[in-house]
Amino acid sequence: MKYTLRLLLALSLVGLIFFRMAVLPLKDGYQAVITHFGKPTRVVSEAGPHLHWPWPIDKVYEFDCRKRVYNTKFTQTLTKDKKSLILLTYIVWQVKDPLLFLQALGDDKNAQSKIEGLVSSSKNNILGDYYLSNLVSDDISQLKTDEIEAKILASVQKPAMEKLGIEISELAFKRIAYPENNIDAIFNQMRAERGKYAAEYRAEGRKRASIIMSNTDVEIAKINAESIKKAAEIKGDADRQAAEIYAKAHKDGAEFYKFSRSLEALEQIVNKNAVFILRSDKPPFDKLYDE
Repeated sequence: MKYTLRLLLALSLVGLIFFRMAVLPLKDGYQAVITHFGKPTRVVSEAGPHLHWPWPIDKVYEFDCRKRVYNTKFTQTLTKDKKSLILLTYIVWQVKDPLLFLQALGDDKNAQSKIEGLVSSSKNNILGDYYLSNLVSDDISQLKTDEIEAKILASVQKPAMEKLGIEISELAFKRIAYPENNIDAIFNQMRAERGKYAAEYRAEGRKRASIIMSNTDVEIAKINAESIKKAAEIKGDADRQAAEIYAKAHKDGAEFYKFSRSLEALEQIVNKNAVFILRSDKPPFDKLYDE
């Protein structure tokens, strides 16, 4: 009885070990290549358990086929105007053809090295057709960063897929740095661009100021003309009213008017130190005689 129990336990253990060696529990997002005596026989892409012959008959190579982000090393390159740039690029990639990936690279470490080489070579070729101002400029119309990134991506996608079994879906510059001997040139370029904008703004300001001053002068001339016209109208109206008042006063009180005018004349002629010998029966001095 003890012998039978031990045998069953041993067989169960052997069966469990065999089962573990013969079943591939493939996780979601992963794919596997199974080789039979070293020759690839099938690619497993569906998640779940999959049977195969245990090692050394079959060997299983699992690959993470989810999208991954890889940051390249800082690489130095030259622009068309011979300005040096140091670029850090990020890449989004994933394994699309596990069998080709296994045959060309074997593992992820080799994949990153190959991607680095592809991108670096493409950057050098494409950036050689662009100027520094296409990457760094205050003038938005000169910037062509998106265009450069798109060209580099397009140039590496096909060889990565056809030769490595890798799909590169995104590529962009993460950081742009400049060697020390390039900084003066960049600052001078930025100063020149800002000076250009400042000159344009000043010219526009002078133009607007001239228009405002011209409009102001016209308005002032209009106001002065209106003021002169209004003053002339008021003075004319006042003179007319005064003449009417004088005429009415002369008409309504001729004697009083003559008396008033005579007094005004005497006031202008006589002062406290004057001595006159006059006839008192003639105007305007007849007013001095008390009848």
